Amino acid sequence: MTPDVSPNFKSEKSARTETTNQRRGRLNKQKGHRKQSLARKALEELFGTEAAFHGRKAEESHWHHLPIRVEVKAGKQVKPVETRFLAAEKQADAATPIGDPRPFVFIAMPDGMTDGLFVCRLSTLKELLG
Repeated sequence: MTPDVSPNFKSEKSARTETTNQRRGRLNKQKGHRKQSLARKALEELFGTEAAFHGRKAEESHWHHLPIRVEVKAGKQVKPVETRFLAAEKQADAATPIGDPRPFVFIAMPDGMTDGLFVCRLSTLKELLG
């Protein structure tokens, strides 16, 4: 008599077993890395440089190939900046004479600071410096 031979497969597991908070955190981290990569590529194109090796691309503090220090933020934490920038851009566009080709930049002068903050679109920065 031959024994009954059946395959011994591993039990199937779900692809991911994560909580809702873990999923939100993972997706936020992915979005942050995606936005960081977009910013790095735009700056590398603007300054004509490239990271020496792939590992340098992952963290802003290792972007020594760029002539500036950078910190990229994304998501809801930058929503107030976006709101103020878009409102100021809309106001400036409404007051711009027809045929004025100058790009828009937003300068914020917070209380308690003697130096202002310069905010513009990456495409505008390329136009200004390029």
